[in-house]
Amino acid sequence: MPSRAPLPPGLGIEIDRAARLADEGHVLVGGSPPRAVRLTPERVSALIRWLSRAVPRDAEEGLFARDLIGAGLAHPRPLPLAPGDTVEVAVVGRAGSAALHATLDHLDEHRHGTRTVVVGATGPEARAVRGRGALVVPGPAGGAGARAAALRACSAEFVALVEAGTRPGPGWLETALGHFADPDVAAVVPRVLADRSACLGHTRMTVASIAARGTGADRGADPAPVLPWGHALPWQERPGPANGHTDPLRPVPVLVLRRRAADLDPGLGAAAGLDLLWRLAEQGWTVRYEPRSRVWAPPTTDLGAYLRACFTSGAVAGPLARRRGARAAGPALSWPGAAGLALLFAGRPAAALAAGALGGAAVTGALVAGAGTPLPEAVRLAGLDLAHTVRTGTRAVRTAWWPLAAAVVGAAVLGRRGRGVPGVPGPTAPDPLAGRGRSPRRGGAAGRAGRAALAAGAALVVPHLASWHRGRGAALAGPVTWTALGMAGDAARSLGTWWGIARSGSPAPLVPRLVPLAATGTAAPERSGRTRGARGPKGGSTAAVSRA
Repeated sequence: MPSRAPLPPGLGIEIDRAARLADEGHVLVGGSPPRAVRLTPERVSALIRWLSRAVPRDAEEGLFARDLIGAGLAHPRPLPLAPGDTVEVAVVGRAGSAALHATLDHLDEHRHGTRTVVVGATGPEARAVRGRGALVVPGPAGGAGARAAALRACSAEFVALVEAGTRPGPGWLETALGHFADPDVAAVVPRVLADRSACLGHTRMTVASIAARGTGADRGADPAPVLPWGHALPWQERPGPANGHTDPLRPVPVLVLRRRAADLDPGLGAAAGLDLLWRLAEQGWTVRYEPRSRVWAPPTTDLGAYLRACFTSGAVAGPLARRRGARAAGPALSWPGAAGLALLFAGRPAAALAAGALGGAAVTGALVAGAGTPLPEAVRLAGLDLAHTVRTGTRAVRTAWWPLAAAVVGAAVLGRRGRGVPGVPGPTAPDPLAGRGRSPRRGGAAGRAGRAALAAGAALVVPHLASWHRGRGAALAGPVTWTALGMAGDAARSLGTWWGIARSGSPAPLVPRLVPLAATGTAAPERSGRTRGARGPKGGSTAAVSRA
């Protein structure tokens, strides 16, 4: 395993979109959970040059850049690398002959001397593929088995795995290959967008829009490291929550790999690709998501296919958790955030607000005391972190705890309707002599149940209404249709999650992972080497970040 080294020459740096400079440029803040790094004047100067698209000019700056990337405050900005005989492109999938040849057409248009391998083609289709100069290898036409067969058949240093039916865009491979100038990079995930260029009709386009948001492979417009369950590793923190597409279980139809690092297990089925990427990340390799490398995939336009995709997206969580030995594979939450959400959904909003305020105060205090972050900036970060915690918690309610949330709402609705129905017990009528009705204990319990139902209902509905409002200029459906389809997808995904849990015996996807509130640090010139085989926290690095 190679030792830790400065960022390779020529590899640029871009600051994370959620990060910003404070205290006249001497403190860099961002990340999730919030973190702050106090910079020396030399580091400030380097950072300003990088904002102008300059590259690190020496080994010291290269190490500083790598530390910022590890802290989730910056991302590598690679130069495009022309593919050659060190790259092979493998096409897999059961999309049909027309879709396969459409993909091969786009690969022929954009490739530069790379060999194309097609897995599982037979009969006339295989003869047509060979006529195009591609190599046909036996194996299953699609799924994890086809990807494993492709990796066995390829001998080049880098292998691009492409699903049949996708349409690679100009420069997709060159941009992805640029990351491999860093010897620590084992895999790059391009951005996969839904191809809605064809006229599909109102209903099909509406389903395609909902499916792209809920189950599509698009991971958003911001570069990011690919992390197991979206959780930070000791040597790789999470970037800020500016990117709205943060679902770690999104499928990976296109992938570029360093072949010697790839070891795909076809027995995991739909979860095999994610298992490979997460295993590489845990072994100390770097796995990057690169949105500038773009591929278009056929949209999901059928309602049944959309619901099946939602179910499958949830069903892979249980087997992945069991395979990886995870005990907490749910969302990453701080202690105050988890307590506040639990109190909110227990019908105690005042206590939830107090817990959130205490957590925000703790975050603010840690940022101010640790790196000298100005108070207004620390308060802003604490507020953003609180909002991110609420979004994360409500997403977990929608996609994992949906049956319980729906049951709470349903019980409240039925309880209200039953108050005036004969034979259904209602609230105790007030006694005119005693001057009071139900006991305070019973009234308080009913009030808490109502508030819990209100919170659960808001978690199920409001995110979809907000999504419709953000995209209302392009939405083809009204808010009611949009919300109904989104909630149906949430229900299918949650049922898939519980099915995967029952099949695997691992409840980890339901258990949140508790994380520190904030992290602070200073820029220090000392550094210590470490190898990929024994990665740990970056002690003494230029962007040393200590958890608070």
